[in-house]
Amino acid sequence: MQDGIAEGACVKSTAVKPHFPSQMHSHMQRSLACFATFLALVLVAWSSASLHASPADRLGQAAGVDSQTLLGNLSTELEYLTAPSTLRFQQAAAAPSGDWRRADKPTLNIGYQPDGAWVRFRLSNPNAEPLRRLLVVDWSFERIDARVLESGRWSAMVSTGSEVAPDQRDVTSPVMALPLTLPPGPSEVYLRLESTQPMVVPLRLSDPAAFDVKERNENLRMGAFFGAMLVMLLYNASLFVFTRDRSYLYYCGYLLASGFYVASEFGYGPYFLWSGWDWLVPRANILSASLAFLAAGIFERQFLDLKREGGWILRCSNILVGYWAFAVLVVAIDPWFVQHIHIEHGGSIACVLAISIAFVVWRRGNSSAGYFLVAWVGLLGMTLLVTLSMAGLFPMNNHVRSGQLVGFVLEFLLLSIALAERINREKAARLQAQAALLALQEEANALLEDRVASRTQQLEQANQELQRLSNTDPLTGLSNRRGFEDRLNALILRGCTEGAHLTYLMLDIDHFKGINDRYGHGCGDECLALIGQTLSNFSRRDNEFAARLGGEEFAAVFYGMPPARASTIAEQIRAAVADLELRVSEGSIRFSVSIGVAAWVPAAGDTRLAFATAADEALYQTKATGRNRVCMAERV
Repeated sequence: MQDGIAEGACVKSTAVKPHFPSQMHSHMQRSLACFATFLALVLVAWSSASLHASPADRLGQAAGVDSQTLLGNLSTELEYLTAPSTLRFQQAAAAPSGDWRRADKPTLNIGYQPDGAWVRFRLSNPNAEPLRRLLVVDWSFERIDARVLESGRWSAMVSTGSEVAPDQRDVTSPVMALPLTLPPGPSEVYLRLESTQPMVVPLRLSDPAAFDVKERNENLRMGAFFGAMLVMLLYNASLFVFTRDRSYLYYCGYLLASGFYVASEFGYGPYFLWSGWDWLVPRANILSASLAFLAAGIFERQFLDLKREGGWILRCSNILVGYWAFAVLVVAIDPWFVQHIHIEHGGSIACVLAISIAFVVWRRGNSSAGYFLVAWVGLLGMTLLVTLSMAGLFPMNNHVRSGQLVGFVLEFLLLSIALAERINREKAARLQAQAALLALQEEANALLEDRVASRTQQLEQANQELQRLSNTDPLTGLSNRRGFEDRLNALILRGCTEGAHLTYLMLDIDHFKGINDRYGHGCGDECLALIGQTLSNFSRRDNEFAARLGGEEFAAVFYGMPPARASTIAEQIRAAVADLELRVSEGSIRFSVSIGVAAWVPAAGDTRLAFATAADEALYQTKATGRNRVCMAERV
């Protein structure tokens, strides 16, 4: 649900006679011209950013999936099944074909589904090797689980969503994204969805590298947005303290509600703030949107002084405020009941009514309504586009959702214009008080800068700790792929300089899927942890380290170890794993690993990919010749 209510100037409106004084009318025209120029510049900058996006990023927004690169929008490829999320993936896949419905609109909207729903799509990888892609969901869900089905074999499940703790997401990002490994040839991807709000399913496949760049830029934009909102919040709070004008207080309430909405809808709230708050997580999206509409309705009534207008305008405003107050109460008590009051339609109606009221009041001669109208047109227009996209009339993508943020920022300018207009219309007797208010504003801005600097330092420290945690696999305690690759690159450069051998071991648990299927994923996790402990025991020195690359795949690196010694160490690791015994309710189980070894002195031009490829080919040979053995690779 998109909030769709824009910020207006935080001042109380004073109605004037229908015919403006010529000086005031001229001043307003100049102000609106300045705003139009600013709006044009912002739109040009926004369009330029889209045109200079990476090819992969642009393809991700295009309609349809490219059959060669497997990048693009999946809206036309989706099928959905309204079945409980308690089903297993195998049960959902076995559902009759007639129960699966194909998406027939630019954006799939399954509506409210208290029991959950399923979505699937088919892809065909034209390459001879598996292809890694990120499935990006440009909407908010409590939980999304995904698995790939290929020739009767299921991949490991990956998960994301607001109810999934950040350290348990398969992609550590506020953005809802799922890593997919697409095998050669045709395959199917199944998604299990859970959400308390309407299930809008805008999906696209993205290249992992392009996703990382876009996420970094998105984080910078969101940081700038929240910083600007914080400045406006402190500024208007100080104005309320000084003037006791309730318009500033209502505007602060609207800013808080809007910040709550943006943080919730774009994933930053459940990722950074309330991931462990069980009551708020399933309610945050609808609750924040309802609060934002409610706060905006109250602010509009105060700012435009609708009590003075009276008549049908005041009645419409009261109805809107009452409706959204009721929606907030319903969500707080039972979020599933909100489907019966249709707040997605209420949002569209509220957008149209807000614009209509502002237009009528402006035509009646309220000069503040002119600023209010211009301030709201952009944001409410984008909100209306979002609601229409939810209904499936237009494609839903991240640009549509981000358009509201542009509307918010544009309103900051309108707020400044409205404040200037208010000051120009003040009586001479209050000029000294306003000068004191400006001094208070400067003091508040200086205090804000100090707080922002302190908070920036805290965030840098938190980012350092987050970087450390993001390089560690929580299940095994080993490095994850990111941390492993960074250290491996450094050792390759060192080996090339010093002329020392570098040994790369790639390990894979034999028949791991059978262990999971027979004894459960909990038992599988214990097997992974035991292997992690074993590898840690064999890589204790400074130039030795191991990592879990993903699933049941591990790697270990030894610096300065010749091939003969490398083969011995690999055999010792294989034997140590074979001796492991895991107690289960049915007795005990043993398992084994296959190991591929690549060992040589790095030369100029050697990369981690060369070692990984050689070790992987050796690992493939061990699998082909019986498993539970070690195979040495030839130099690539």
